[in-house]
Amino acid sequence: MRKLRKTAGFLSVILVLALFTVSSGAAGADTGDVLTLSLEEAVELALKNNPAVGLAQLGVEKAELKKKELRYQEKKVEEKEEAYGTNLKDFDYEYGMELGKKAADMELKLAELGVEATGRSIRFGVEAAYYAALAARDRLQIAGDSLKRAMEMERIAKALYESGSAAKKDLLDARVKVATAEAELKKAEAEKEKAYIDLKKLLKVDMERGIELSEALEFKAADKEISLEELLLQARERRIDLVQAREQLELVRLDFDMTKRVYPSNTFKYKEKEYALKEAELNYEEALSRVEQEVRKAYLDYTAAAASIPVLDRSLEMAEESYRLAKLSYEAGLIRGVDLMQAEEALKQAKLQRAQVIYAYNLAALNLDNVVYMSVNR
Repeated sequence: MRKLRKTAGFLSVILVLALFTVSSGAAGADTGDVLTLSLEEAVELALKNNPAVGLAQLGVEKAELKKKELRYQEKKVEEKEEAYGTNLKDFDYEYGMELGKKAADMELKLAELGVEATGRSIRFGVEAAYYAALAARDRLQIAGDSLKRAMEMERIAKALYESGSAAKKDLLDARVKVATAEAELKKAEAEKEKAYIDLKKLLKVDMERGIELSEALEFKAADKEISLEELLLQARERRIDLVQAREQLELVRLDFDMTKRVYPSNTFKYKEKEYALKEAELNYEEALSRVEQEVRKAYLDYTAAAASIPVLDRSLEMAEESYRLAKLSYEAGLIRGVDLMQAEEALKQAKLQRAQVIYAYNLAALNLDNVVYMSVNR
């Protein structure tokens, strides 16, 4: 039973290892250099320097060693039996050896899955941070464009006021609009810097070093339709937490089957093992339900984000045209300055909404790609 307890916390160890930070050597060259990174380059940098990868592989080697040790012990007993001409394999020996072999097989299987889970956990964190940094960069660009439009509106309002075609209030409103846009730009700059800091922390890049992201946050439709049923099937086979619960159930069932061979149903030992089996069955059912819930929610997030992008594309096109027409009308004195400002605000919001949904889509696609291997609820 000691082997049962040793394997119980194995999954948590693997997940903790995946959160190790990368070594300080990841920063590479002088901090004055600007580090340009594609998404894959960022992932490779993290995988190369994160000690969790090596530790997970070490877990496989330790599990293999445990299996060898059990085979060695079994062989020594067989040699003694042959030498003395007697049977040394009583129930206690068979009980310990059978459970030991099952526990060792379980530990090796989880260790091998843990290597993949560790790599995926590192990749998942870096990709999510990279997408967040791209989204922050896009919001900064939108804020900068909005400031340019505000400054253009101020120029037009000033010209109209000086020519007597507009009231002074239009000019004052335009100046307030510029001040507001400048404040929003500074806020967007701070948000971008914070997102870049988060990414640099994951990569262990010096905080004083500049980084440039070579990719853009875009909508890339899936090559083929994604089936929810196929995702659920993959998750049942590959999710490391579900595999652990299933392996634990099989181990406890073996324990119960061996125990009831020598202990009748009215003994404490029998009841103890029976309760342990029921508990393992309930834990497996709970893990199965939790995994299905995560997969279904990730699938819905993905499909909802993908469906909304074409709608927002059309909304953005309409907002751009409305602003263009409003600007021409204001210059011709046909509408008020406040009408032009409303058109500009609608355009800015349309751009922000589209950028946010594209970010949500990429994040949802990332979650969907990983949810069949591990939990993505962070």
